[in-house]
Amino acid sequence: MADEKKPKIDLKARLGKTAVGGATPPPPAVGGGVPMPGPAAAIPAPAGGAGSGSYAPAAIPTPAAMKPAGGLPVPPGIPVGPPPAFKSPSLSLDPSNPLAAAMAQPAPARTQAPAPLPQPQRIEVDELTVQEARKGARKQGLMVGIVFGVVLGAVGYIAGGAQETNKGRSQSVAHAKSLAGDVEKARGQLKDLGDKLEAGRDVLAKEKKFPDSLAKDLSAINVDFDGAKLAGVRFSGFSQETTSGLIEFISGVQATNDRKNALMGLLSKLQKPMTEMLAAQASGKPPPVTFVVLVDKDSAKNPFAVLAPLQKPIELSASMPAEFTATDPRRKANVTAPKLTSLDKPGAAYVVPQSLDAAFPSETAGQVGQLVGQLSRLLNDVRGEAPAAGEAISEPKPGLLERADRLVANLNKVQ
Repeated sequence: MADEKKPKIDLKARLGKTAVGGATPPPPAVGGGVPMPGPAAAIPAPAGGAGSGSYAPAAIPTPAAMKPAGGLPVPPGIPVGPPPAFKSPSLSLDPSNPLAAAMAQPAPARTQAPAPLPQPQRIEVDELTVQEARKGARKQGLMVGIVFGVVLGAVGYIAGGAQETNKGRSQSVAHAKSLAGDVEKARGQLKDLGDKLEAGRDVLAKEKKFPDSLAKDLSAINVDFDGAKLAGVRFSGFSQETTSGLIEFISGVQATNDRKNALMGLLSKLQKPMTEMLAAQASGKPPPVTFVVLVDKDSAKNPFAVLAPLQKPIELSASMPAEFTATDPRRKANVTAPKLTSLDKPGAAYVVPQSLDAAFPSETAGQVGQLVGQLSRLLNDVRGEAPAAGEAISEPKPGLLERADRLVANLNKVQ
């Protein structure tokens, strides 16, 4: 036994590897050596033939075949049979091999065939149905258009209204500033008018003279503020007090101008007679004789008297004329009568002027008081009227000057 040589173990044969071109046969057994494992499954030839580069794995021997002849046990640690062959992507195992399932390559996923395209189908629709559908579509489109138009119109109206409101408010402020300037100008004219009226009243009432230049001074003053000032004015920013104040001021100015024009006509009418009367009163001389009494007898021999105006006034003196020429009111004719010396004969006697004025006030004397009253009334309209003395209930009456100041302040507040 000691002389026997140990057989060589071909690892390539154990591993089932073969040379290129075919499988490597197992080495021949040497006498007395360890026999090779029993027959194994036949190794199939390469699928591609010699030189194809693909190899078929060798069959794995069973445990019975791996038992050595002569009953020698297999040394521990030495693998029995060849190891599993290297798995190449091009190699495949025997289907009967238990490792075939593990070494098998996953089958490629099958590509699902595309679904067939749907076949066109013909749908027949009644013409009446088509028309009804068209009508419905038109109605819906019309309704949508109307609603859309209403919405756009509302938006445009609101936007345009806001823009118009801002524009109107700006115009209102500009108009208020312009009116305030006109009111201030009218106030200056009213102040000049009041000054002229006060001066003329003082000349007539205190100095007992006729104001000769008053009519000319009044004609040169015209308070320029009437209803034409409100033409085209925007009142959107005006308060109620401002609007009513404008109307009242226009009415007051118009009434003042009317009274001023009437006063100018009265001054022109009374200038001559009032100047003569006031001049006579200022001289201190007695007034002239303007009337006489014609004395005569009727058919029954009863005396009677007739009051007749002289054709020409005469001064009262100690030496009266021997006869008087007067107008008989009964016949509307001029008569000449001698100075009355006896009641038995017809004649004329003069009438004392003071008695005549007391019994029959002259129109000129009465018009002086009326003229003073007209001047005072117009002056109160311009400057205002204070409550009368002793009257605690009465309230002061504001004049046009005070109204103008209040109106200017309110117009300047417009925004």
